[in-house]
Amino acid sequence: MRPAGPRRRPVRPRSLRGRLLLALLGLVAVALIALDAVVYTALSSDLMHRTDVTLRAVRQRVTQQLRQAAPDGQLGNDVRLLGASEFYLQLRRPDGTVRDLVPRLRDPDDAAPRLPDPLSRIRGTGVLTVGPAEAGGPDYRLVAQTVPGRGTLIAATPLDQVQGTLRQVLIVETAATAGVLALLAAAGLWVLRRGLRPLEAMARDADAIASGDRAGQVAPADDDTEVGRLGLALNTMLAVERTTQDRLRRFVADASHELRTPVTAVLGYADLHHQGAVGTPDRRERVMHGITTEALRMQRLVDDLLLLARLDGAPARGRSPVDLAALVRDAVSAARVVDPHASLSVHVEDGATVHGDAEQLRRVVDNLLANVRSHTQPGTAARVSVESGGPAAPRVTLTVADDGPGIPAEALPRVFDRFYRGDPAHSGDGSGLGLAIVAAVAHAHGGTVDVAGAPGEGTAVTVRLPSAR
Repeated sequence: MRPAGPRRRPVRPRSLRGRLLLALLGLVAVALIALDAVVYTALSSDLMHRTDVTLRAVRQRVTQQLRQAAPDGQLGNDVRLLGASEFYLQLRRPDGTVRDLVPRLRDPDDAAPRLPDPLSRIRGTGVLTVGPAEAGGPDYRLVAQTVPGRGTLIAATPLDQVQGTLRQVLIVETAATAGVLALLAAAGLWVLRRGLRPLEAMARDADAIASGDRAGQVAPADDDTEVGRLGLALNTMLAVERTTQDRLRRFVADASHELRTPVTAVLGYADLHHQGAVGTPDRRERVMHGITTEALRMQRLVDDLLLLARLDGAPARGRSPVDLAALVRDAVSAARVVDPHASLSVHVEDGATVHGDAEQLRRVVDNLLANVRSHTQPGTAARVSVESGGPAAPRVTLTVADDGPGIPAEALPRVFDRFYRGDPAHSGDGSGLGLAIVAAVAHAHGGTVDVAGAPGEGTAVTVRLPSAR
């Protein structure tokens, strides 16, 4: 016995064109077959009805002639005028004898109908379809009626013409259905090829882009079609992806540049140690202080990068109601500890509550205050305010303004860019991520951030967040 091999799955078309064409042909085939069945059934019913009407008329005429003729008299041939080519007419007398009526109406070599037993079954059903008494003969439609004093009249007519007509109709329907399906398959294949040609072009362009053609685009079709809108959407997605990749490359390059300085400094201090140039306690103290300073600088930069990465990837962390007024008071108190000579004035409204992450919101306030310290002279006046818009404007506004040197007009559009610093030489201790973090946190909380300032007029940064109310 041969072992059973793996079961083969049915072959199905894998292309979209093949599946669409197969589905279309299947639906049309079902519709055409249903229509053919309806036409065939209606025609068969109509032909049978006409045959039954003619057969009943013959039965009625023969019954009248039997009542009027002598018991052994012959019937006339006027039954031919009823529209049938031939009939089987038989009279079964009460004594059991059988008599053929008008035998010249039919060919004696034709097979007679097979009569049911008992004959009362015919009278009970009206008109009955029976087969031939001998093989090879036609089917018959048969009726019976009792004639008082004469016996039982049996009248039948062959169905060869009706069945021949139905066979011809079936052949015509089959040929027409096959022709329609063939024409539809050819036309559908042409239409699908023409309609899906833009998709094939897009697939080729996508393969080229996947192979490394970064400047490539998919060829869009007409924007009024679904394929055209798909092409435009793909081009938009590619443009966004290229922009994101460019930003990521710039981000990595700027991060590497910022980390290079403290890493180089740490390596320089380590090299001094290996050369034995830090033998005295004073030099060792300076080297250790320098290493600690650069390590803290790297730590701050790495923390900022991690925060931005979290905000870009999953900005929605655990959210809870945050009292922004209390948070600002704590941040200002900490800023005064860091810079005891800072001139900070605070105006906050109680009840200014937002729904968000308290740690991230505290980072916003700390960054804004650190920005004031980094870009203004010691003792420069600064103001921090928190206002609640009330029911009419359910937003909380945080503003940090200073009387410092302001921001040049050409720098305003880029102040929220990552690693951007106004000084082209990238001098100073800042990494250029402070305002970028402020903007990222504000957007992650469904808010906005704006900056206003001009040279000599100070700077004001305004953060607007949705109120928790």
